Amino acid sequence: MISTFDTLFPTLNTVSSKGIIRQQPEDFMVIEHNDVSFTESGEHWWLKVEKINSNTAWVATQISSACKVPARQVGFAGIKDRHAITQQWFSVQLPKIRDLDEIKAKLPDEITIIDNHWHKNKIKTGFLTCNEFRLRIRDIQGDKAQIEANLETIKRQGAPNYFGPQRFGHNLNNIQQAKDWFAGTIKVNNKNLRGLLISTARSHIFNLIVAHRIAHKTWNQVIPGDILQLNQSHSWFHAQDATSDELTQRLAAFDIHLTAALWGEDDVQSTDQCAKIESQIADTQAAYQPGFISHRVKQDRRAIRIHPEAMSHHWEGHDLLLNFKLQAGAYATSILREMIQIIHNI
Repeated sequence: MISTFDTLFPTLNTVSSKGIIRQQPEDFMVIEHNDVSFTESGEHWWLKVEKINSNTAWVATQISSACKVPARQVGFAGIKDRHAITQQWFSVQLPKIRDLDEIKAKLPDEITIIDNHWHKNKIKTGFLTCNEFRLRIRDIQGDKAQIEANLETIKRQGAPNYFGPQRFGHNLNNIQQAKDWFAGTIKVNNKNLRGLLISTARSHIFNLIVAHRIAHKTWNQVIPGDILQLNQSHSWFHAQDATSDELTQRLAAFDIHLTAALWGEDDVQSTDQCAKIESQIADTQAAYQPGFISHRVKQDRRAIRIHPEAMSHHWEGHDLLLNFKLQAGAYATSILREMIQIIHNI
């Protein structure tokens, strides 16, 4: 899968050194951060959970069972890595069981509740400030100087905001499954899987657009018709002048980011040269369009670039320890693949 993914989505940096991730759960730790001010009253019980080698959806079902509520009454902000130790918030609406010790006793060993609060609102997708990553890359072979140089380049210019390989499934199989479902040759009844396959289709087109702009050296340069997004925001605006010095300066300062299309049934939101490129790439994946229409998927935008915050690292022998924070929806693997060839130990 790795070679296929690298062929489809090339790196910016020269990457030849290799290292192992996820050899142990503690090698890949993700901590969800949000700045919610809890009301300490209301009908939603927020539980901060540490999970080990477990996927988020499974944890949600365990919590709903322990609290004796339907699964739809359990909310979370986003899917966290399975092969890792992760901390994230879940909310439970009107739990029938409210004794924390009883809930803890019912949960599997992989799930530990580490904090809890009452709040007036349910946690929703994307409701977080950032994700913090604490990673250990083991047994690195190759040029440490190259890795150090790549880290500095990432700090200086950011990295492509690809959807990570986990979005596409084992050996990228979700891509073909999405096309088969959209074509009506297979049935998909599971709601979560249906949502995943729709996301896979949009992610595939998005990644292809980013790859095109990297290949043509415009991934961090404004072209006519571009749409730009404010940093740490969903607000975006059309670039009125692709040659504007102000836009160039704001891009360099990470105040704004270029965007690419998250495809849908309606007209693309970009214009001019940008719209032409995006439409041509979407046309190469025309098998997705019937699904976008039948499921009423609307056009949206996503930043092309991510910039890790509070990024630091140090070496322990041949192991590299790496810490950084990313905005919601960004993948740590997009940072890693710009610095080192990763060997997955799962």
